[in-house]
Amino acid sequence: MKLICFAVFVGYCLSQEIPSDLSDSEAAVESNRRLNAKPVQFYAMGDAPYSYTEKKNLPVQLANLDPTVEFAVHLGDMQDRYVTVDELSSIFLNTTQIIISQAFQRTSTCVPEPYWNLANTLKKSKVPMLITPGDNCYYDCANWKEGFQYWSDALGQTLDSNWETKYNVRRQPVRPENFAITRNRVLFIGIHTLFARKIKDQKHWNTIENQNINWTNNQLKNFAYNGKVDAVVILTHSYTRKTLYKKFWEFLSDEAETLGLPFLYLQGDAHRFYQDTPFRAKNILRTIVDRGGIADPLLVTVDSSKKNPFIFKQRSLSGDY
Repeated sequence: MKLICFAVFVGYCLSQEIPSDLSDSEAAVESNRRLNAKPVQFYAMGDAPYSYTEKKNLPVQLANLDPTVEFAVHLGDMQDRYVTVDELSSIFLNTTQIIISQAFQRTSTCVPEPYWNLANTLKKSKVPMLITPGDNCYYDCANWKEGFQYWSDALGQTLDSNWETKYNVRRQPVRPENFAITRNRVLFIGIHTLFARKIKDQKHWNTIENQNINWTNNQLKNFAYNGKVDAVVILTHSYTRKTLYKKFWEFLSDEAETLGLPFLYLQGDAHRFYQDTPFRAKNILRTIVDRGGIADPLLVTVDSSKKNPFIFKQRSLSGDY
């Protein structure tokens, strides 16, 4: 491999490896091509809509998206931890059931309607939408397997097919909610992660973790290790903390250290914008998005010609508040 500078900033060389089988002139062309790579922009949101007001406001937030941006991604938790009373009141006709649900305010019984309601709202977006599952989406349901089926039917792999795009959305056959996009020399990988207070089925949990590793490894091998991309963005719901996802945490740290590329780990779950580097590999920048009830979708620009390629623009909450 040849080490070349593809951006220089006051004595700092942001270096990348160029395949060693290239001649010096070919390496120079490759370096110039990377330097002139076009930035790619996308929106990210999550953890909404939780309330009736947030459901009402979501179409306004979507209408305010710039249609020239490549895509938007919802990072999971499309409902509060339990289905809210207004959803139940619109479903149940039995007055006694409504009174009971209002008395307790929440229930862990998940029903199909909220999933389809969100899908129908997202399909009106001017920007192509992608989505990852979160624990509130299904894992906190009384019957989590049924909840995941509701999520998959309404919001899974078919959501992005509502838009024509300049890129292909790749899907993992055994875990089709996992996706990947390559755009302007940036690799985007969507994976299925959850925050769980208690793991309900350890075997199932381990299977998803291994499938996340396999999918991420496949995409890195096909696009990052052969010099086709200059940055990697992981899109997911929760932080893969060592207590819940030790294998993935170690795997991603190893891969990021080996590749040396800038990595962005973009997640929802914690509800407030925050950035840190909690992975062993310090070239992985973790960023948490504001939840949709307190801010409009975060605008992210990836410009691999810059020393710090990830640029974030927080957007104030729009709508009738």
